[in-house]
Amino acid sequence: MKFYRIAAVLLLSLNLTSAFAQWSGSVNADGAWNFLKSNNENADVKLKYNSNNFYVGSGLNFGHSFLPSSQVTSILDAKKEKDQYYKGESKTIDPRKFKAGANLDFGYKFDPLNVLDASVSYSYNSTDEKSLLNSERYTSNSATGTEGTQKDTLYANVHNFVFSTSYVHGFDSRPGARLGVTASSASNLKSESNRRVTFGNFYSRDKNYATYSSLNAFNSNLSVFYEDAFRLGSDNLKLKAGTDFVTNQDIDAYAAENYVNGEWRDSTQYRQSYFYSALSTEPYVNLTYTLGKFDFFVKERVQVYWHAMLNKLEDIQKPGEAKSLFDKVDARNLLSAGITYRINDFHRVTVDYGRSISRPDYKKLCPTLMIGKSEGEYFIGNPGLLPELTDKVNLSYSYKKGIFETRLDINYRDKRNTAEKVIDLEKSKDITDPMVKTLYTWVNSKRQNSFGTKLDLKIDGSSVKADIWAGFNYDTYWKNAKVDKNDFNYELGTIVDVFLTKTTKLSSSLVYVSAKHSAYNMKGEDVLANLRFSQIVTAGLELYAEFKDIVDKEVYEETWNADMNYLKLVSTKPNHRAMLLGVKYVF
Repeated sequence: MKFYRIAAVLLLSLNLTSAFAQWSGSVNADGAWNFLKSNNENADVKLKYNSNNFYVGSGLNFGHSFLPSSQVTSILDAKKEKDQYYKGESKTIDPRKFKAGANLDFGYKFDPLNVLDASVSYSYNSTDEKSLLNSERYTSNSATGTEGTQKDTLYANVHNFVFSTSYVHGFDSRPGARLGVTASSASNLKSESNRRVTFGNFYSRDKNYATYSSLNAFNSNLSVFYEDAFRLGSDNLKLKAGTDFVTNQDIDAYAAENYVNGEWRDSTQYRQSYFYSALSTEPYVNLTYTLGKFDFFVKERVQVYWHAMLNKLEDIQKPGEAKSLFDKVDARNLLSAGITYRINDFHRVTVDYGRSISRPDYKKLCPTLMIGKSEGEYFIGNPGLLPELTDKVNLSYSYKKGIFETRLDINYRDKRNTAEKVIDLEKSKDITDPMVKTLYTWVNSKRQNSFGTKLDLKIDGSSVKADIWAGFNYDTYWKNAKVDKNDFNYELGTIVDVFLTKTTKLSSSLVYVSAKHSAYNMKGEDVLANLRFSQIVTAGLELYAEFKDIVDKEVYEETWNADMNYLKLVSTKPNHRAMLLGVKYVF
């Protein structure tokens, strides 16, 4: 009898172990604190059940952050107001952010060749930000300045819903062939409110105002593909062909209020809503051919793009009165090709070419007046704005032997039709509203050429893993009536992981980025450094600590406004240096 009891316990244990083995998941939580000046907490939980022919998984995540920063602004050579100039502005920013999300994944395998996958997720993000700006303004005839204070409050929340499903069918007669279809849908619902109240004698009149906006974006995607592999003697040919069909609809609404006699009043003349719709059909064919020591690839993709925008929805009384602000069809060829020569098992050289496209969003295209985020700031789009096209040629050499790998890239980019934000001087003259201080629009600059190189060295050893890189980029802006300049920037960095024992790891990262330039401004940040220590306590359980942003980093921006002839210097110093502690458990 005792033997049967022992056998029953062993059998039950084996059954429980077998059932539990089908479950997997993880729990991760960490927080970074800087003496209550800033903090950042995150947590996520994942759980998955996997059987022979199906799986189901779910996840939850939460997060909170409070990362204040400060700005100092100086405006020099201000010619707009000839007898006045700003000595400087000091601004403290206190943002608080929250996030949460959940997801559910499902998969079913009908047989080894037919697989169905699906997922649905929801995420929420919110921002609650308060800022205080103190300014000083002087006249050319006085050493006494006029002071003013500006208080801003911003609240925004975003809801994201995403659903996707895919089905892949294999063929018994052709093991290398697959037919697949993927469908996805996403909704992004965003609402935002921004209020500003001013004090002091800095402003000639009250500049108190509020703006409200809501953006509802709906996107869907349908993709179909077929891939196959062919053996041509000693050579190989791989084929993938298909098409992507993408739709996007945006409904954007704005409203404004003014603070009059101690109360907020709706400004109906600034209430506006727009509807924007875009469709894209992109058939493609990808070919990869292996011939001896050579690998060739050609990717041919054609994008047929249609987009349209209706006038203000408030102006539409009947469905038949809807008028289109623009209705356009555009087709672009996005070809890429390349060749790789495998010199031997350690050395290879690759030359490739590719073209990419970036299209302006509807706000840059809408030809009617739109309210900006700042007081007195308005936008008017340019429906004739062209998409940005970039042609890139890259030459790379790589060497890999044992734990060492190095790669050298030399590239050239030709970017055309870059969209630049400028002040529309002509249309600004037609604006009679005294609240409108500046009116911005976008224009296509002629061309930007970039020359760059990057050297990357990697070590993948049992006790040390390292990535060390250095690169630079040289930009030339030319054939531009407003800007004719050259820019040079570089980057140095290293990431090193040292395994002190099988369960103890020490990681460090050090990155230096020089000034980053564009046609109108310069941005830069100095050294970024982190040091991380992790310890595996037991199987699946890890504790870690990290010193974040060891070196203070300061982001600065220098903007020269060619139209209004002034130079603005902005320096932002985040207060992000912190100690991070965390725990992670994987089963």
